[in-house]
Amino acid sequence: MTAPASTTTTLSTPGLSGRTIYLILSALFIAAFAARLGVRIALGEQAFWSQGYTSLYRLAERIAATGAFCDGDRCPRPPLYPGFLAATVLIGKNYLLVIIPQALIGAGTALLAFLIGREVADARAGLIACALAAFYPYYVVHDTALQDTALTTFFLALALCLTLRADRRGRIADWVVAGLACGATLLTRAALAPTIALLVIWIATASRAPVARDRLRGALATTIACFVLLSPWLLTTALHTGKAALSTDVGYELWVGNNPDTFSRFPQESIDASSAVAHSHFTPAEREALRASPGNPRAADGWYGERARDYILEHPLTTARNAVRKIAIAFSWRITPYRTGLAQWAYAASFLSVALFGIAGMAMTWRRNATWLVASLFVAFIGVTAVFSGQTSHRVYLDVYWMVFAGVALVAVIDRLSPRSATKP
Repeated sequence: MTAPASTTTTLSTPGLSGRTIYLILSALFIAAFAARLGVRIALGEQAFWSQGYTSLYRLAERIAATGAFCDGDRCPRPPLYPGFLAATVLIGKNYLLVIIPQALIGAGTALLAFLIGREVADARAGLIACALAAFYPYYVVHDTALQDTALTTFFLALALCLTLRADRRGRIADWVVAGLACGATLLTRAALAPTIALLVIWIATASRAPVARDRLRGALATTIACFVLLSPWLLTTALHTGKAALSTDVGYELWVGNNPDTFSRFPQESIDASSAVAHSHFTPAEREALRASPGNPRAADGWYGERARDYILEHPLTTARNAVRKIAIAFSWRITPYRTGLAQWAYAASFLSVALFGIAGMAMTWRRNATWLVASLFVAFIGVTAVFSGQTSHRVYLDVYWMVFAGVALVAVIDRLSPRSATKP
C-alpha cells in the first residue's frame, strides 16, 4: 500500500477556483438541508411519529423525566441520540425540534463527503461525492426520521475525515481530535465498536508515518482520546450493571439474529416482527425462566445470550448459511423491510448506482492507504451483520463512502472524455 500521490490541502483544483468551490459547497449544503426538511414536512408530523423508532422517543421521555439514562441495571443504548431527543422533550414535544437539527446534520454529512473525497483524491471527486450525498434519496427521507442513522453517519464520517487529516499531518493533536470523533461515534451506536477497533488498527499498521513508533503513537493517542470521551458512559454502566459496557442488550440482539424464527417475517417485515414470532413459540418452561427475572434485565439479557449461543452451537451449518443470508439482505437492492412502488425503485436506482461506481473507484485506488481504511469499515459491518443481523437502515452509513469513490470513478470518466484528454499525444 502506498500513500496517495497528492496530499494537497488547498481548496482550489484545476479548472475551479477556491471561491467557486466554496460557493458550490454552500449551495449544496443549503439544498441538502432544504430537501431533507421539505420532504419531512411534506410527509407530515403524523408520519414522523408513527413510522420511526417510537421506543427511542419513549426512552427520551423517561430520561427527561428522571434524568437517568439507565433503567435499573439496564442501559440499552449509548446516550448521545436519546440525550438529544430528551433535550427536545424538555423544550416541548414538537417534531420540528427533532427534524431541523437532523436535517442540518444530514447536510453536514454531505460536506464531510467533500472533505473525505478531497483527502482520498481531489476537490473534484469531493464535489461529486458531496452532491451525491446531498440528494441521495434514502438520506433525504431518513435523515430526519426518528432514528439515529443521520447522527451515526455524520459522526463516523467525521471520525474518518479527521483520521485521514491526522494521517496526512502526523500531529498528536490531530490524532486526539480524531479519537474524540471516534468516541462520539460509539456514544451514538454501540455496534460500531468493531469498526472503530479496525480504524485504530489501521492507524497502527497502515498509516503513512514511516516509523512504526510514530504509527503506534498515533494509534495510542486516538485510543486514549476515545476512551476519555467514553469514560463517563462506561462509568455509568459499570455503576448500574457492575460491568462497563456500551450497551447491556448484546445478548438479546444476538438472540434476535440467531433463533429458529429469525427469518419468519424478516426481511419482508422488520426483524422485530420475527422476534415477536420467536417469543410466541417459547415453551411454558422458557416463559417461566424469563419471568423469573423481571426485575433483573441484566440476567434476562444473559438468558437470551445463552439461548443464542446454544442455537449457534447446535446448528453450525444453518448459522453459517444464515450469516450469508443476513449479509446479502443488508447489501440488497431491495430496501428492508420491503417496500413497493416509488420508494423501492428510487432506493434501488440510487443504491445500485453509487455502489457500482463506488466499487469501481475503490478498485482504481486499491493501492492507497485511504482505500484500505474505508474497506475496513465494510469488513467490520459485514462481521457484525453475520453475527447479529442487518438491514438497510443499519448499512446506509456506509453508502457515503461509496459516493466518495464514485466521485473518483466519475472524475476519471470525465477526464477520459474531456477534449483536453483527446488532444494529448
